[in-house]
Amino acid sequence: MDTPMATEQESSTEPRQSTFCLVEGDGPREDLVSRQEVKYVAAHTDIATLRKLLETNGRRLVYNKPVSTVRSIYFDDVQLSSCHANLGGIGRRQKVRVRWYDSLVPQENVFLEVKWRNNQITGKHRHALQTRQPLADLDYRKITDDLIDVLPPARVGDLLESHDPIVIVEYKREHFEARDASVRMTLDYDLVFYDQTGKRSLSTAFPQPMPDTVIVEGKTPPGGQQDVCDFLYPLTPRISPFSKYYHACRHLGLISG
Repeated sequence: MDTPMATEQESSTEPRQSTFCLVEGDGPREDLVSRQEVKYVAAHTDIATLRKLLETNGRRLVYNKPVSTVRSIYFDDVQLSSCHANLGGIGRRQKVRVRWYDSLVPQENVFLEVKWRNNQITGKHRHALQTRQPLADLDYRKITDDLIDVLPPARVGDLLESHDPIVIVEYKREHFEARDASVRMTLDYDLVFYDQTGKRSLSTAFPQPMPDTVIVEGKTPPGGQQDVCDFLYPLTPRISPFSKYYHACRHLGLISG
């Protein structure tokens, strides 16, 4: 006997499987909830000196590799409101990104991050996700739709407001921590940007490097700026705000100023 074909109504009731699933038990990290960030910008020629200083005054942290490669897709609206908020120095602002580590394109583990700023205090809403298929094989519309399916309701609005892929930011990162204070330092360098505007899917074509810049960033509980300064002793560099997302947009000619 022939098996009857499923009707259109029956087929439509089958649940659509999302590309993502939230990692169970991945609660908020205390150091991401609320903190102060202090940034310094240096020339690439200073990297060896800075690395030695951070190793001497603190200790190196190794997560997956001694030097991580960080890549993030930044999402915004078509007016680049998040980027312009940074350019304008708006005290309360946020940015949305999907981040992964140590591979050119995302593998099975990624993070959805909403990084917020309230004047001098910053924090992150960070959600660990596992993917059921490579994101490089999907179009961006599918990626954002499937993220909305699995994110907590409080984050859905953030992604709906900023759902257009704008840039991929890539850089090398080394981690350090103080021996006697709640301070972590990162050393970021070898920045590369990839334009995603108008792209249907993730693209790593036409990389645009920004090779001469090194960023040292101190992350501390609110009020701990002096601990960051002590970590860098005897250097007394000038604090220099630096947004990788803003510089990517400017470097790629997406904004001026």
